[in-house]
Amino acid sequence: MNGRKIRNGNSSFLEKYGMIGILILIVMFFSFTSKNFFSVRNFSNILISQAVMGCLALGGMFILIVNEFDLSLGYILCFSMVLGALLAEKGVPSLLIPVIMVVAGSACGLLNGLITTRLGISSFIGTLSVGLMLSGISQALSGGGILNTNIPAGMITFARGKIFQVGYCVWFLVLLCVIVWYILNFTRFGRHLYAVGSSKRTALFAGIKVQKVQILAFMASGFFCGIAAVLLLGQLGAASSAYGTSLLLPAYSVVFLSKAAFIPGKINVPGMILGMLLCALGENGIEISGVSTWGSYAFQGIILILSIWISAVLTERAARAR
Repeated sequence: MNGRKIRNGNSSFLEKYGMIGILILIVMFFSFTSKNFFSVRNFSNILISQAVMGCLALGGMFILIVNEFDLSLGYILCFSMVLGALLAEKGVPSLLIPVIMVVAGSACGLLNGLITTRLGISSFIGTLSVGLMLSGISQALSGGGILNTNIPAGMITFARGKIFQVGYCVWFLVLLCVIVWYILNFTRFGRHLYAVGSSKRTALFAGIKVQKVQILAFMASGFFCGIAAVLLLGQLGAASSAYGTSLLLPAYSVVFLSKAAFIPGKINVPGMILGMLLCALGENGIEISGVSTWGSYAFQGIILILSIWISAVLTERAARAR
């Protein structure tokens, strides 16, 4: 009996903190293979580049927690970017542009939520349709070209600037992570999100307004897409209908990986941060070591497969434990 308890304890420890060990191994390996990897400058640039991904992942968390799927995240990001760049080109006041971008992202999320709940269309199909529609609108607004005129200087400074060798946008992402962590763990809305994701039928019997919670989850997703768009527009200083759409699957990989750390089988913010760092450092290490572009894509594909598999295994194990 004692031996079984010890084995179970070791297994639980590895499930909670094993990813930290993997992260340390990645850092050690690439520190030996490239002298430029283990440096303050490189780590600082990695964190800044991951601020956009982190915002998208935070948005994706709300969707996956309620057991839905949003294929329009990248398209909402792209649409909000193009809209912001177009408004800047038209001379709209700088302070209004990021606000409008975030509101636009939230509105797209609301549309996704209404389509899924009110029309009864699968979130997979509904959000894909909205994404395609937004892609067309983005192309129309940008004219198929690149918009880079009059991008607000404050937005660029915030997205690229640093304090204590850490980007402003990184500090901002940390603040957002703390807020989301608090919402998910210490508010009624957070409890309702997990309840709906666990069983919509049971949540309904418990008096939870399931459709309202789902709509708010989609709106939160769109809200964070809008924030990600503000950061990406500032980092790039330009927008087009092709920017941002490729970030969808990497963002979901990070969310799936969150189930493999700290709270096995459950989507959680600390696990998401750890997953994001693991993916970012691994991809950066491959690039900085001189491997061709295919290496980065292969790494992303492997991480996506592993994250989904680990997520499924730990979720099933957590369900059995309950």
